[in-house]
Amino acid sequence: MSTFKTALRMALAHPLYLLIYTVFISLMGVFIAASVSWNSSQLTEYKPYDANVIVVDRDDSDLSRALTKHLGSRFELVTGVGDDTYDLADALSKSNSAKGSADCVFFIPEGFEGDLVAAARAGQALPKLDVTYGAGTMAAALSSAEASRWISLAGAAAALEPTASNGGVAKAAEHAAAKRAEVEIEQVKVDSTAAATLESYFNFGAYAIISSVIVSVGLVFSGMNEPERVRRMDAGPISERQRSLAVFAAAAVLTVCIWFVSSMMGVAGFAGAVAEVGVGRVCLALSATFALACTPLAVGFALSSLGAREELLNGVGNLLGMLMTFLGGAWMPLSLMGSAVQTVAHFVPTFWVNDAISKALAADLTSAVLGDIACDLGVTALFAVAIAAAGLALARAKSRA
Repeated sequence: MSTFKTALRMALAHPLYLLIYTVFISLMGVFIAASVSWNSSQLTEYKPYDANVIVVDRDDSDLSRALTKHLGSRFELVTGVGDDTYDLADALSKSNSAKGSADCVFFIPEGFEGDLVAAARAGQALPKLDVTYGAGTMAAALSSAEASRWISLAGAAAALEPTASNGGVAKAAEHAAAKRAEVEIEQVKVDSTAAATLESYFNFGAYAIISSVIVSVGLVFSGMNEPERVRRMDAGPISERQRSLAVFAAAAVLTVCIWFVSSMMGVAGFAGAVAEVGVGRVCLALSATFALACTPLAVGFALSSLGAREELLNGVGNLLGMLMTFLGGAWMPLSLMGSAVQTVAHFVPTFWVNDAISKALAADLTSAVLGDIACDLGVTALFAVAIAAAGLALARAKSRA
């Protein structure tokens, strides 16, 4: 019992780690899950992203006027602003809701038309516009890409029709730029906002569990394996086997406490969602996060077998926490990643845990779905067993050496 208490006291001697990794990160997960918008099902019509642009035309040619007209048809063309530096800077500094505000300013230089046509027909690089961005960098980048697209189309028209007038090149560019891909809204079935919110929290909450357990448990194992402490315990009446079991029991209790605190913060924060989804489904999802907690427990044990200290445990805990949650799809849906990333994701436990969570919170829990969840939990447990076995082998090799 004394060994068990000593091991727990070693973890509690670092309350800041428990506070940051368990409480603070879990609280951050509550805010992230609460801020996730699941109103996409209400979107029935595609609306292009808008931007406020200013065009300073110093060429006053057919092509420059056509480019200005095109930008005005695609975005909100801000007029009535002087072209001196002070007025333009004032427009860029205003908020989007203010009158006369702009996301970016395009400067069409003098000689733009002649340079564009000549470069296109000579096979040279086309001239570029000078662009100044405001605070809305995303909108400015979008409008800048649209202007570059129009210039490329005008250059292609000039090269394909060597005898065409500048006005003809402008009309050809306008005609080509008017063609756009058809966009439709694909309605994605979401069983409930409550289920989606809980799934988001549990997916992100894995970061708190992984990092906190690795650091806290690793500190317990490494502290109990210090040579001076081992010599003192060897002089006592408790056998090495009993000491090892007591230390492992303390680490297991610590892991359960971390999992419980992190999980209950989500359950308490989204009590309404839990009531809507159902306690049984939420408990099934929590069983998946509990299975995940066994993996960082094994990682902490393996790292201590290698002699890892506080700094290394912190680094590995944070790195593995971010990496495993990323590959589990907590930061970005795996469907948006490449096939190589999706393949690698199968080799981390968070992938299987998040799959089990999504199925546990689904609308229909059939026998087939329950079987899939059991398979996911089994694979997750195998990760912990494999890492723990490696840790035992390292510990045995170290003791023999």
